[in-house]
Amino acid sequence: MRDARRLNLLFAAILAQVTGLGCSTDTNSCTAPDSTDQIIRVHPEALVKAMADGALTPSECHSLCDGPEVTDDPTTTGSETTTGDATTTEDTTTDATTTGDATTTGSSSTTSTSTGVDDSATGGNPDLLGCAAIEGDPNNIECTYRLYCAVGRRPAGLASEGRSAGDDACARWFAEIAHLEAASVPAFERLAAELAEHDAPADLVDAARLAAGDEARHAALMTAIAARYGGQPSPIEVAAIDRRGLLEIALENAIEGCVGETWAALVAAHQARAAEDPELRATMASIAADEAAHAALAWAIDAWIEPRLDPEARSRIADARRRAAEALRDPPRLDPALRRRAGLPDHERARQLWGALDRALWSAAA
Repeated sequence: MRDARRLNLLFAAILAQVTGLGCSTDTNSCTAPDSTDQIIRVHPEALVKAMADGALTPSECHSLCDGPEVTDDPTTTGSETTTGDATTTEDTTTDATTTGDATTTGSSSTTSTSTGVDDSATGGNPDLLGCAAIEGDPNNIECTYRLYCAVGRRPAGLASEGRSAGDDACARWFAEIAHLEAASVPAFERLAAELAEHDAPADLVDAARLAAGDEARHAALMTAIAARYGGQPSPIEVAAIDRRGLLEIALENAIEGCVGETWAALVAAHQARAAEDPELRATMASIAADEAAHAALAWAIDAWIEPRLDPEARSRIADARRRAAEALRDPPRLDPALRRRAGLPDHERARQLWGALDRALWSAAA
């Protein structure tokens, strides 16, 4: 059984190996990894050309926002530059740069550094939602990226999106996290009832009920933090569903628990060490411990259900777990201020964390 203690030790080892953030969550000596602000820097000629018709099309946004890097002087060509962890060589066809990208995980919502156009059907980066020119600034452009959140256990039938209005990326992000935490309460309440109906061991039923209380506390904590930034989570809406069999419960548990909550626990442990805000570090330390316990519960439920299913059903569960894990492999960019304040890993570190967790856990369970 992958118990909470072993998972916490695994997460600490991964963080120490990948990021150097191996210190205790109750110390203030941990600092965020070195990174640069996200600056989308473009050649003036490229922006003038793109804006010739008075608007930026989705394809132009992809060219400007996700193109190769340029030097600090947008007119310089043929030189090499290093930004963050990446080094690129430029030529005269370079249009744009993104420096200092970052990530979070899970179910989709949106965050942005600007308003812009819809990039949903361009065939380029699916997480780029749009871009906008900055008035009076020919060298920079604001780009809007999709934000992913994976916190808690989403219940089947969740009908509310949890999006929060406002311009502040931190306010929107924490408000959505609070919404997802609140939605986890009925998810665990339903799970406890279903486990009891299927005669699961009492310790699994009791742990699911305790997890519902944990998530209610997490929702209150995240709501308070969102309010500090001016965010307000939307009310949760969960539709009623029919009684489910063991296979349906197991599939949801594999996706939401063995993958979603396990990943969320690792990311929360990173935030507990790397967030700029000391209050948030303390909050995330508490949440990380709870999420590790919820992840351990998910793996325990998986171990209890698996022998009760036929080989075809077990294969479906393994495939669902694998697909859910693969969906987290390549995280998108997000607002750099949010990344620093919340202590979220940048794009490259998130990929490294994913790889380490995959090798230690998900691939081993395949």
